[in-house]
Amino acid sequence: MQFKQNIIQILDAHGQVITTMVLPANIKLAQLAPLKILGDISVKVLPVALAFSGLSVGGAA
Repeated sequence: MQFKQNIIQILDAHGQVITTMVLPANIKLAQLAPLKILGDISVKVLPVALAFSGLSVGGAA
């Protein structure tokens, strides 16, 4: 059984990707509020198009 997932990107104030995470689709963005400790960030939800697992850090692929 495959669970629905979303790819979440955390971006800094300049729009650079800090990290990319694959999270369950039922997670509420409010649950990511503790990430504000990183400073001025934004959260971007991407459609799952690629096979991706785990956590990656950095903006370049």
